[in-house]
Amino acid sequence: MAAVASERRRDRLGRILRDADDPVTGSDLAKRLGVSRQVIVNDVAILRAAGHPIVGSPKGYVLIDRVGGPTDVIACRHVRDLGREELGILVEHGVTVIDVVVEHAIYGEIRANLLVESRADIERYVGMLERSGQSPLSALTGGVHLHTVRSPNPDALEAAKRELREAGLLIED
Repeated sequence: MAAVASERRRDRLGRILRDADDPVTGSDLAKRLGVSRQVIVNDVAILRAAGHPIVGSPKGYVLIDRVGGPTDVIACRHVRDLGREELGILVEHGVTVIDVVVEHAIYGEIRANLLVESRADIERYVGMLERSGQSPLSALTGGVHLHTVRSPNPDALEAAKRELREAGLLIED
């Protein structure tokens, strides 16, 4: 019986995310579903394992297929202080930065979900870095990192890449 209730709760969680216009925090999901935040974390892990494209970010959970447009991976390199410029170029072209990935010599691929899609998101992210005194993941790799990005259309992504190239931030083959 408990398994059926858990499955129903996960179905409802999926519907909430599908119907949401914005990311939904784990705390909000917990309140709406009448469970703890840890239950939400576990449910999201189970749904991801089942193939649901759920991304968690500092803004909350979102279904990645709700972030419309073509998806691509771009490689960038810069010192810490240019992160705001890089993200700014992308969002100015309507590109959503889904995550950041670095290839660590010991640990392999390290990925962090960002879900940056506006100037306000950039300021929130940069502010968290500044307040915490932490370094971005790219500090582990001399500034080299990847972003999974989603754009409203291929032309917007090409325009963003062109501007990143001109700024010396894009790494190309």
